[in-house]
Amino acid sequence: MRRRHSVILLLSAASLSGCVSQSRAPRELSANSTETFTAEQIARSGFTNAWDFLRARARRYDFYEDRYGRPRGIKTRRGRSTINMAGSDMPMILIDGARLSDFTALRDLPADAISSIDLLSGITGTAAEGTNAAAGVIYIHTWEASGG
Repeated sequence: MRRRHSVILLLSAASLSGCVSQSRAPRELSANSTETFTAEQIARSGFTNAWDFLRARARRYDFYEDRYGRPRGIKTRRGRSTINMAGSDMPMILIDGARLSDFTALRDLPADAISSIDLLSGITGTAAEGTNAAAGVIYIHTWEASGG
């Protein structure tokens, strides 16, 4: 009798695991945690500065402007139930390795001066830059720094 119950439990477990599908493969998760835009993609976009390009293409962030169209902030898109500490929802922005604190500099950075832009998710950003990058990292690489 005990052996019969074991076989039934084993078959039940096998049928249940067959019904459950994995939502994403681990390889997909790591690929989606970093998004890179090349100089060619930036040039083809038609945007004239980094702020406008990021506002249109960086979908994981919300971009805020004042009523005159000047950049005021960038925040990570999160669900309603997420609890945030003050300032923890702003991504770290690095231009050629220097941390940016004034968002208006993105409006002043011409698109043709950018060689690439890398967007790192919160987990990947924290691994790369520490806990101050919990909301992600925006790396902007310029032609001047890359020697191109």
